[in-house]
Amino acid sequence: MTPFEIVLLVCGAVLAVTTVSVVYRMIVGPTILDRAVSTDVLVVLVVMAMALHTAHTRAEWAGPAMLSMTGLAFISTVTFARFVAREAAPIGRERSQDSEEPETTTGPLEAVHLHRADGGPGDTLRRDDSTGRPDESTGSTESPATGEEAAR
Repeated sequence: MTPFEIVLLVCGAVLAVTTVSVVYRMIVGPTILDRAVSTDVLVVLVVMAMALHTAHTRAEWAGPAMLSMTGLAFISTVTFARFVAREAAPIGRERSQDSEEPETTTGPLEAVHLHRADGGPGDTLRRDDSTGRPDESTGSTESPATGEEAAR
């Protein structure tokens, strides 16, 4: 046995032990999110096992197979996250059955932290007090000028 094969064997043993613990977490749970995360980890472990197989046998088919498995795992994770987000109703609000998407309480730029909450130094975006929207008309960080200030 070459040293490379010994390293592959040790990595395979570590993957096997990890796979057993991940399958245990899939079965025991306790929540659906634990099961979803363990499913993602199991896909990663399968891709790593395929990488070990590829390193040992130099199989050319394994590269595209690993790439397609990781892409499918990404799509399934995003789909599951959207499913869980729709199931959770916002606190203090009833969920309507007619809407396709859950309503949000934040505006499009409030989720991206472009400004400091206290308005202190480093404030890169201020809100116009009359509309509650970011002041983008002047390109500055100040609020738009009123009639008297514009005449100056």
